Amino acid sequence: MEKVRKEMSLFEKILSYIPGYRGYKEKELRRESDRLVRMEIVNRLKMTKDVVRKSLANPIIAQKISSEDAWKFDTLLSTLDRVTQRIERAVTGYAGIFDAVKVKEDKLDALIQHDLSLIEKAEALKVDAEYLAKTEPGKKEWRRLIDELISKTGELDTLIDKRVEILRGLVG
Repeated sequence: MEKVRKEMSLFEKILSYIPGYRGYKEKELRRESDRLVRMEIVNRLKMTKDVVRKSLANPIIAQKISSEDAWKFDTLLSTLDRVTQRIERAVTGYAGIFDAVKVKEDKLDALIQHDLSLIEKAEALKVDAEYLAKTEPGKKEWRRLIDELISKTGELDTLIDKRVEILRGLVG
């Protein structure tokens, strides 16, 4: 939020002193912060997918995995794709003047806090993927790591559902 505030133009700073406009601008800053946070999550998930994909880029290494392992690998990649798209296309916390449900500042703050936990989960996924890339495919440790990554990606997917609930005012 502070970074977005600091980057306000002179005109925006002047307008922020006008009653009524300040509240509007604060909501806009929160929405922009929310968008930036979501894009950071998306970037980390894309890096995770790249690391996972590159871990089997070598055809010699790829030949070492069984069809069951290949299925797990494909499951992980498709789950990462789905979660990334859900975050990328997530609702930004905007509600128009005449919308039935208004998004209040406290909900936007809760949403940004929740998105921070999503960034932390996405970063943990990236770190785990980097460790997976250093592990020999097809081995017991590799299978355990891929199962953990699938599970953690599923947890991230569940957190996205909670994000929607926060926006709906059901949580928070």
